[in-house]
Amino acid sequence: MCHPCGTIATRSTMLNGRLVGLRPTRTEDLDFLADLANLDQVRHNVGGWHWPVARETQPEWLRRSQADQTVQRLTVADPVTDEPWGLTGLWEIDWHNRSALTAIKLMPGAAPRGAGSDAIMLVMAWSFYDVGLRRLHGSILPFNTASLGAYVRNCGWRVEGRDREAVFRRGEWHDLLRVGILRADFDALTAAEEYVERVCGPATSTIPGQSGPGVRLAVAPDGLEGAGAITGAGTARVD
Repeated sequence: MCHPCGTIATRSTMLNGRLVGLRPTRTEDLDFLADLANLDQVRHNVGGWHWPVARETQPEWLRRSQADQTVQRLTVADPVTDEPWGLTGLWEIDWHNRSALTAIKLMPGAAPRGAGSDAIMLVMAWSFYDVGLRRLHGSILPFNTASLGAYVRNCGWRVEGRDREAVFRRGEWHDLLRVGILRADFDALTAAEEYVERVCGPATSTIPGQSGPGVRLAVAPDGLEGAGAITGAGTARVD
């Protein structure tokens, strides 16, 4: 993986936030990810549906994922022990339009409170200031209040639309919310500068007449509260 801003991928973590580390998914994560995908609490909260995942199929799944230039999965990990806590990344990367789908799954009870928002902020900073994207999008079920709180309330995402009765859960039909964020929206967040520096390191120069993370203005970080209960961000592609 290329890191033009100066981040260095190590065996432990590629990106370090306040609470979490993000790194490429590895073979030793596969049993954990199979358990995460099969957990009823997680399956209930994502917008897609899939058959139960067999552990024997996971190595081939990872090989296909690593060969796909439109997908980059990242394991959410304990930054100290490297123990996996969840999965995030980019899916459906559109290099021409510089957009991608993103989502997050965290194992219930594994990560500390605020880990979801921390991971989302890292993914946004990485996507906008390292990968070079300008828009991220996803989908969230209305009853998944943890994901709505993390993405919309804590991390600046907007609800851009609603697919009526699009998802079947426990014998009932539910709407699906379409959410998205632009790089300009991210730049307006109080903590944007901090997370860009976490991904790219400190800026080496200031661009006259501009503001935002590219100029490295001094900002105070915000709290990023309340995402510890995230169990799925509502997309079918976090698998």
